[in-house]
Amino acid sequence: MPVPAPLLRFARPYPLSAWLAALFLLLHSGLRLALAAASWQAAQLSLSSLLTVMGVGLLFDLATLALMLPALLAIEGALGRRRPAGPLRRLQAWGVAAVLLFAFGFGVLAEWFFWDEFGVRFNFIAVDYLVYTREVVGNIRESFPVGALLGMLAVLAALTVWAGRDWLARAAAPEATRTTRVALWFSSLAVAAGVAAGFSIEQRRGANEYQKELSANGLYSFGYAFTHNAIDYFDFYATRAGMQLAPAAELPRIVEAGAPRNIVIVTLESLSSGFTAHGGNRKGLTPNIDRLADSGLFLANLRAAGNRTVRGLEALSLAIPPLPGHSIIWRDRNRDLETLGAVLADHGYVNRFVYGGYARFDNMDAYFSGNHYQPVDRGRFPERHRGFGNIWGLADEHLYDYALELMDRDAAGGRPFLMHLMTTSNHTPFTFPDGRIDLPTGRSGAVKYADWALGRFIEAARTKPWFRDTLFVLVADHCASSKGRTSLPPENYRIPAILYAPALIAPRVDTRLASQIDLVPTVLDLLNLPERDRFLGRSVLRAYPDAGRAFIATYQKLGYLTPDRLVVLSPGRRIEDWRLNARMEPVEAVRPPDADIGHAIAYYQEAARRARDGGLRHAPGPAALSLP
Repeated sequence: MPVPAPLLRFARPYPLSAWLAALFLLLHSGLRLALAAASWQAAQLSLSSLLTVMGVGLLFDLATLALMLPALLAIEGALGRRRPAGPLRRLQAWGVAAVLLFAFGFGVLAEWFFWDEFGVRFNFIAVDYLVYTREVVGNIRESFPVGALLGMLAVLAALTVWAGRDWLARAAAPEATRTTRVALWFSSLAVAAGVAAGFSIEQRRGANEYQKELSANGLYSFGYAFTHNAIDYFDFYATRAGMQLAPAAELPRIVEAGAPRNIVIVTLESLSSGFTAHGGNRKGLTPNIDRLADSGLFLANLRAAGNRTVRGLEALSLAIPPLPGHSIIWRDRNRDLETLGAVLADHGYVNRFVYGGYARFDNMDAYFSGNHYQPVDRGRFPERHRGFGNIWGLADEHLYDYALELMDRDAAGGRPFLMHLMTTSNHTPFTFPDGRIDLPTGRSGAVKYADWALGRFIEAARTKPWFRDTLFVLVADHCASSKGRTSLPPENYRIPAILYAPALIAPRVDTRLASQIDLVPTVLDLLNLPERDRFLGRSVLRAYPDAGRAFIATYQKLGYLTPDRLVVLSPGRRIEDWRLNARMEPVEAVRPPDADIGHAIAYYQEAARRARDGGLRHAPGPAALSLP
C-alpha cells in the first residue's frame, strides 16, 4: 500500500498510529456518508447541507482522533525499538494493528445498528446499556448474525493489515529517535488537552436534529454522554426566583365513575399510538387494544414522559416530570419516596411489580422494593410459567398467566391489590411463541403478539370474581422511536392510554392533551383518596381551564407541551419556544419566548427542588398544589 510523501515525513516516528489515524478518518467519513444516504429524506438533506454535515463531521472526527492519539502513541511506543526488528516484533506490530483496526470497525458497525434503532449517535442510552452487558450482548446476538458480521470484519481487518504490512513493520523498528518520539507524545497530550478544553458537542451543525447528529462523531458523543450523565437542574437550567406552584383548587369532575377496589397497571413495551387503529394504523395490528379503547375511558392524546422504559416507570409510580440526566429510579436516595405504591400501602393495599425480564435491569428491583412494592421478575416465576422467552424476558402470555395467579391469591386473602405489570415482547429481537398470530418474527409481529397476549389476559381476568371491582390502566412505557427532525418531536411521544373497568367507567374518549404523569393522580381520584394532590400530575377526571399540557424529555432536553406550543429547556439555561401546527409539529421558533415558559420552568424547577431537598419522600401532608 503506497504512502504519500507528505504523510511519510510526518508519520515516520509513529507509522502504526499514522496508519490507524488515516483509516479512522476514512471509516468514520464513510459511515457518515452511509448514514446520510439512509436518512436522506428524514434529514431533509441537500447537496449543500450534506457538504456542511461532512465538513463539520470531519472536524469532529479529527477532534476525536486527537483525544485518542496519546493512547495510540503510547501503545506504539511500547512496541518499537531502534535495533533491527525480527519476525516476532514485526508479528506483534501486525497483530496490534489488526486488533485496533478490528476495534475501529466494530465501533462503526455498532454505530450503524444504534442509528437504525434510535436515529442518533451513541448517547446516554449507550452509556446506560454498558451497565447491563448481559442483556445488551444477548439482545445483539439474538437480533443480528453476529458471528457472520464479526467474521467478515476480522477478514477485512486482516486483509487491510496484510496490504500495509511493509509500512506497519516500521513500527517494530522506528526510524525516529527516542527524543523525537517522546516530544511528539507530549505534544499529542497538549493537543488532546486543548481539544478537551476548547471543543464541545455544541459544534454540531445542521438545519434539523438529524443533520446535527450526522455531523457529530459517535465516539465523541459517547464520551460526552459518559461525562454528563449527572446534571444538576439548578446549575444548568433556567430558573425563576420565587416561582412556586399555587395552592390547588378543587375542580369539578367531568367523568363520573364508581370507585374500584383493585388496580392493575399494564405497561406495554414500546407501543406507540402509531401502531393502533386509533392512531391511524390500518394494518390491524392491535384489534384488542382498539376494542378496549372503545370500551373504556380512552385518553387519545396522552404523551410519554421520555424515551426509555425507566422514564415510563418513573412517571407511573412517582408522577413527576422527567428531570435531566438519570431517572430517579437510577439515582441515590431513591427509597421511601411518595409513590403510588407508598400511598396505597398506607390504605392496606398489597402492591406488586411483576416483570417478565430480570428486574436488576435499570435498577427496577432496588427501586420498587424500596418503595412499597414487592418485585417479582422472571427469576422468581415458578417453572410452570417459564415458557418461551428471549434475552429481554418471558413472552407476555407467561407474565399475564402468573400475574393472574398472584391476583387470585391476593384477592383470596381479602386485601385490595395494586398489580403493576411490565411487558417485554415488543422489544428487539421481537420474538414470540409460534402459532399465536399470523405474522412472522419482527416489529409488526411483536406488536400484534403483544396485543394478542393482552386480549387473552383481559378475557381471562373477566372470568375472575375480582374483575368487577378492578380498574385496568393500559398504557405504553414510551414510543417505539423518538427520533425526529427536532430534538423533542411531539408526535413521537404519543402513546395509547386506556382506563378500563366496564362496571365502573362508561366508554368515553378524552381528546385533551395529557401526560403520563397524570395517571397516578387519576387512579387516586377514582379511589377517592385525597393524596392525589401530593403529585405533580393531575387527574384527567377533572375539568381544567386549559386544553391540556404534557411533559416530554430526553436526557438533557426538557419539554413542556401544549396543543399549540412546545417549550424546551436545555443546559446552559437555554430556552426554545416553538409554535406548533394542527398536527402538533414544530413549525416556527417564537422570539422572544412567551408566557408559557413560566409554566415550564415552574414545573421542572419544582420537581428538581423536591428531588434535591427531600420533597419526594413519603410523608403525610405536603401542601396541595395548583397545576397549570
